[in-house]
Amino acid sequence: MIVNKSRALAALVVLGGIAATPALAADGKALFTDKGCTACHGEDAKTPLEAGYPKLAGQNATYMVNQMKDIKAGKRANGLSPDTMKPILEEVSEEEMQALADYLASLGPIAGKGDSAHPGKKLYMTKTCIACHGKDGTKPIMKTYPFLAGQDKDYLIRQATDIKTSTRNHGLTNSMQPVMHLVTDEELAQIADFLANVK
Repeated sequence: MIVNKSRALAALVVLGGIAATPALAADGKALFTDKGCTACHGEDAKTPLEAGYPKLAGQNATYMVNQMKDIKAGKRANGLSPDTMKPILEEVSEEEMQALADYLASLGPIAGKGDSAHPGKKLYMTKTCIACHGKDGTKPIMKTYPFLAGQDKDYLIRQATDIKTSTRNHGLTNSMQPVMHLVTDEELAQIADFLANVK
């Protein structure tokens, strides 16, 4: 039923040239529950089950769809992606991925301001994170880049470390690897703490 509804709405979008509708967002909300996403990411998509799981609310829809596709295809194979996410996403169509991503993006936007006195703020700027992810991690320059503001600290550290070591090497991570080689573990922890506390 949900799949048919999603397909019908997608067809309306294509045929009618209209933007995503509230009905599509509502379908994404149902999928978020039905596919079991709440079990790890929280009912509000902002309160993960435990540290190290990402917050999804307000994230760029394009970025999320790309990540889901890469996990499903086995291209993103770090962390919990292969064992936990891949089996779930194997049962999710691209139309459902888009509906999920649109719903989660609608829970934003991610906005806020970081503590200007935090030592991680200066590092965030001098290590050039700001060039792609924008001021305080709230304004990525492209929809294919993630928002970082307010993200779980442990998740940020794990993903950046995996990119640095090429454990995570799909999509646009190759553009981050040269930067991450200039960031020590201690500096990364400070940057992640700064971003996690953007209000």
